[in-house]
Amino acid sequence: MSEINLAYRTWGIREGVPLVLLHGFLGDSSDWEALARNLENDLYLVAVDLPGHGKSRDIKVSQDNAFEAFSDLLRQTLSQLGLSQYSLLGYSLGGRLAMSHLVQETEAVDRLLVESSHPGLEDEAERKARWKNDQGWAEQFRNNPLSEVLQRWYHQPIFADLNSRERERLMQHRCNSHQVEISSTEQEAATESGESLAYALEAFSLSRQPEFWGMLNRTSGASHYFCGERDLKFQAIAHRLLEMGCFHGIHEIKEAGHNIHREQPEVMAKMIRQLLLP
Repeated sequence: MSEINLAYRTWGIREGVPLVLLHGFLGDSSDWEALARNLENDLYLVAVDLPGHGKSRDIKVSQDNAFEAFSDLLRQTLSQLGLSQYSLLGYSLGGRLAMSHLVQETEAVDRLLVESSHPGLEDEAERKARWKNDQGWAEQFRNNPLSEVLQRWYHQPIFADLNSRERERLMQHRCNSHQVEISSTEQEAATESGESLAYALEAFSLSRQPEFWGMLNRTSGASHYFCGERDLKFQAIAHRLLEMGCFHGIHEIKEAGHNIHREQPEVMAKMIRQLLLP
């Protein structure tokens, strides 16, 4: 087994109920800070940096089995922390990886909490279209300044609820978090960071993801889905998952869009406490 572990940071009390946090594409472990501040007195929180992101920037998983490879990396990393039983919270890409990990490590996961995440494409034509779209974005990350790509990225329909100030603040945060400290020039930093993000985007493309619609209802632990009241696409996904018996509950957060833990950390923290604490 590889000795490589994912980078991570922790909050809270080691004796507390463990909750593992998986961020979305372009993020890193610091994305969870506002939520963690509201939970650190009650839980033991472990936020990892996904491959290609943050301090795990140089970690690459095989594109042929990226979801399984990530699950192995996560299990190995948590084992180093002495965690064999834990709950998972994943946002967007992190939610997709969390669903995959639950399917592969059913006995290890007590509760699955998913935020604004897709369980997989069911149609081959949709998969082909998504792969073409993700390849196009990957080429942009490889070949263009990160600031320019982020301008286009955060004007996609899924981020339509962001106002101009929020969008600018988020783009600046992403630019800052993807600076590569070991590079000697800004151009080298942009190239290295862009390549890491492009590789991760392709490896974890929704087009490559196993489809979990019919698999989550075979797991034993309770699963809950969080969606924002302004995020109509993922509201519809949440309700369909609930109807199929894949999730035990859905939680629609008022005054929130796609990124609930960033927009409403206190409200989300209160619900998490209710779900995880006796």
